Amino acid sequence: MNKFLFVLALMLMSCKEEKSFADDIVLSFPTDEELTIQKFNEDGNEAGTNLFYKGSDSGKVEIKYFKNIIPEPPPPPGIDENENKLSDRINTFRDSLKNVQSLYFRNEEIEIFETKEDLYDSINNETAQIIVKEKDTIPLYKRDYGTDKIKKHKAFPVFIKNISTKTLRIPIDGPAVALYVSNNSQFQFIRNSNYTIMNCLELPENPYFELKPNEILIYSFPHLKKGTKRKSKIVFFKASSKEFDISIDEQIIKNQRSIHHQR
Repeated sequence: MNKFLFVLALMLMSCKEEKSFADDIVLSFPTDEELTIQKFNEDGNEAGTNLFYKGSDSGKVEIKYFKNIIPEPPPPPGIDENENKLSDRINTFRDSLKNVQSLYFRNEEIEIFETKEDLYDSINNETAQIIVKEKDTIPLYKRDYGTDKIKKHKAFPVFIKNISTKTLRIPIDGPAVALYVSNNSQFQFIRNSNYTIMNCLELPENPYFELKPNEILIYSFPHLKKGTKRKSKIVFFKASSKEFDISIDEQIIKNQRSIHHQR
């Protein structure tokens, strides 16, 4: 009887989810906001990153997003507009948005470095740990390019921690957190869009920012239109999370412009 109880206790312990560093982090945001599901291709007209925290393993984090990893290029001058008039127009525009955006976006910028090394392989499951809270709902704030209004989407948090003893160099010239969904016995890269992504900025060679040992990044990933339940994972360069269930509209998978699988 005692042996049976001991085995039962072990089984119950194994069924419990392992506690992670993310469990002690409280995300702070208004709970009375009306959030929407981001539509397919809607992000093509939205500004702002999905990164809202970079730093030490803090107990409480306010959800305010980095507006850009690399600053946006200035707008082109208008007809018969000299440099001083253009500068005044840019400053007036930024000041008009500052009060609104300060509620949703961070003013600080991330320091960017460059290297000739390929950094992708250095970020793997031995150097980075990914925790996905796919059942949670947090706001994802975006600025509409056309109206400058703030959009508020439903999203879930993705926590990434540098578990190595060295400073990680995080590339910024590729996708950060990526969703891979099980399809035909493979995990397929899925975007909530299918438009062609073009980079018109002149980036430094292999740009990156630094993540020191035990520091964390917290991203959000939009909740997708619901449909069929599938196994999924979040991939961060060569690191990947544990598998989790996600409900996704089959049309999103069918509408992908190109097909890429996890290697």
